[in-house]
Order: sequence, then C-alpha cells, then structure tokens
Amino acid sequence: MKRRTLAFICTFIFLLAGCQSQDVLPNDNPTPPVHSSNVDENTSGSDILTNRPANPSNDSAGIDTAGFQKEMNIQHPFRLSAVCKTEVGYYLQYDGLLYFLDGTTGNVTAVCARPECSHTDDDCNAWINSRMLSYYQGKLYYVNSDAKSDSMKTLYSVDMDGTNHTKIQRLQMEYMPWRTVLCDPILIGGNLYFLEGDSQIYTVKLGQDISKAVLLFEDDMSNKLESAWKFWADGSEVYAMNHMMDNTGYEQDILYRLGAAESETNEIWRSTELAKGISDSSWYITNGHLYYYFSGSDLWDVGLGTGNAKKMIGLADTIKSGTVLFTDSSVLFLDGQPDSQWGEQSGWREGGKKISVYDYSGNLVGEVRLSSIFEKYPDAVQCSMVFADGNCVYLLVYRGAFNSASTLFYQVALDKGSVYEVTNWPGADVIYDDTVHEIWQIGTFGG
Repeated sequence: MKRRTLAFICTFIFLLAGCQSQDVLPNDNPTPPVHSSNVDENTSGSDILTNRPANPSNDSAGIDTAGFQKEMNIQHPFRLSAVCKTEVGYYLQYDGLLYFLDGTTGNVTAVCARPECSHTDDDCNAWINSRMLSYYQGKLYYVNSDAKSDSMKTLYSVDMDGTNHTKIQRLQMEYMPWRTVLCDPILIGGNLYFLEGDSQIYTVKLGQDISKAVLLFEDDMSNKLESAWKFWADGSEVYAMNHMMDNTGYEQDILYRLGAAESETNEIWRSTELAKGISDSSWYITNGHLYYYFSGSDLWDVGLGTGNAKKMIGLADTIKSGTVLFTDSSVLFLDGQPDSQWGEQSGWREGGKKISVYDYSGNLVGEVRLSSIFEKYPDAVQCSMVFADGNCVYLLVYRGAFNSASTLFYQVALDKGSVYEVTNWPGADVIYDDTVHEIWQIGTFGG
C-alpha cells in the first residue's frame, strides 16, 4: 500500500481548441516572450516518449482576446492553476511563477529575463502568484493578493515578454484576515467580476476604482456551511456557479445568470434536478447549454433557456469513476479512480491511464492510452488533464503522492495518440520526499 504523506488542513482552499504553434507571428506583432531557464532551452526532455511534440499549423487568427477563455479553463489540477492562450503560445501559472509554453517545440520557460535568477521564489520577475490569468487586447492580466499587494486582491497587467508589471486596480473593498469562501475573478470584454467577502458578487470596469463597483448578487449564508463560487462567460452572458453545503451536510450546485444590476440577476438551475447530493462535479457552458458531470454519473446536457435536461452520454454503466475536461468541440474523460487508501470521499485520486474522446452528439470518436507514462515512471501516482486545445490535451502527472510538488508535464495528440514529455518542466526537477515530520505537517516535499 502506498504511503500518503501530505495532510491538508483546509482542502477547500484548493477546490482546456489544434495545439498552439508559434511559427508565424500575427500581423499586429505582439512582442515575443523573453525567457530564462536554468537549462539550455534547446535541451531535449529526458527520455521523451516520442521524437517531437505534435506540430499542427498555426491558428493565431482564432485567438480569443476578450479576457476569459472557456477552453483554457482549469477544473481541478492543484499546482498548475491558470493558463491562457495568445498568438505566440500559452502562458501558465505554476507554483506562483509565470511560464511560457511553446506548443510547437514542447518547451517551457520562466518568463523572466534575468540570467542570474533561479526562478524559485517571489524575487523572480515571473512571480505573479495568481489563480487568474487572462489575455486581453495584447496584455496579460493576473490578480495577486500576497504581501506584494498588501494582502488585498489586486489586478495587474504585464507585457507578454514579462516586463512592465503594472498595478491596475484593487478588487477587494475591505481587508479580511480570513475568508471561508474563495473565488477567482474573471475579466471579460473590459469588465471584471469578483466576490467580495463570502457572499457578494460585484462587477467593475477595467481600470475603474473599486468604489464604482456595482452589486449584482448577495447570497444568504445563514444555512450554509461551505460555499465555493466560480464565474463563467458564454457570448454576452456571464454566469456564477455556487457549489454549496448546507448545515445538514447536503451539497448541490446552483447556477445564476448575472445581470447588469442586482435586480437582473436570476437563479436558473440547480443540480437537484439531476441528483440528490453532489460532492464533486465538472461542468462547461457553451452556446447556451450547460454540460454537467459528476463522478460515476452520466453526462447531461441542460438547455439554459428552457431548463430541460437530457442524457448526452450514458457513462454510469461503463465509466464507474473518472474526471472530465471540456472544449467547444469535444468532451474528454480520464479514467482516474478514487485513492485506494483514503477512499472516494477524500477527493484524492490515482491512476488515469486512458482518455476517451466524445463529440457533442455523444459519439465515442477516439481513445488514447497513457500506460507508457506509468511504465516509464513507476512512482507516477496520477495523471490530471489540465487543459485541451483542439487535438491536444495537456496532462500534469504527480509523482510519489497526489498533488506532489514533483510533477511531469505531457502533451498528448489525440488524433495521433502520441504522448510527449514537455521540455524543461520545473516540477520534474523536484525530488519527492516522504520523510515524516511533526504533527501539523505529516509529510513534506523538497528539492
């Protein structure tokens, strides 16, 4: 039996399309990123499973520059918590630092031009420490709330080469030493949406003072033990989903359509229409439809105009457990299982050796097996799908323990079935340490 050496004190705190090529820069010529790395950028990844990554044609004309990008949404992975797509490649936030991923070469580098920098802490120019990362009109935007921002959620912009970190505005009205409800703001079309305290949703224009923010919704917290919000945008509509647990321990998801004012915000759907109690769900909204899945269930299609739900893919009898990732064209299922030691209720998972690809007509259109990863790395515990882009899906692989700091990063070409280990991934240099320490820290990770 594997040893698990990490205990989370507050697990709720830590509650994607061809692959991007950068052979040709777009006509508006955004500045290519300036990178620095501890290793030669031309060095191949160690023992890469295939000779080179997928190399599709450039599709820069289709890049969404409105801020929120649906297909770059990350549902579950812990350490890689934000990603956005630009004309020149992907930008990732991993363990507090901003990285650039070249989808053509499969190379990852810290967005920091200082050759002497180790890229390991908040002294690095790539430090953003943000779960929000957006691409809007040629700039990257992120929200920081550490000591750099006096522990207040603050929006910053940064040029694509990693220079000119600029404070734009605060996205928090009052300082709170402790918050029980967490929610990442979104930027869409020049407007920001954020959660104030534990229960109030506001919107404010980009660059506008926080005093101009407009209240859109205030939740009644009197009978709630836990609440976790997530914002979404689809066309001109903006949504907020609340995963809540009431004081009896009953869990459900409640979806709201946000208006221009509090009087125009409406509840439009509850998960109770599908199941009695939902502990872990994945969902995606596109073209006015909510696609909804929870582990061990079927995949449902809910028309948000009518509220009518229909079974899109019957999975309950074929995939007993797994995680799901959505794009506008495909639904991807990974057959990860609940951790055998800690059980289904822990939220910890293991395995994930096959990706099943479905279209939105419910047809199985392909499968890719990932067993070669586990064969090459016997200490690999779990694969997590991070984001997908057309025919490529990116995986974070945890080594030693679930959510370990020792990780691998893979690009999988769904059409070819190729599995490629991304070059220069920082987590690959972290050595797993299973030393047992004192009571508040049952385990630790170190490099």
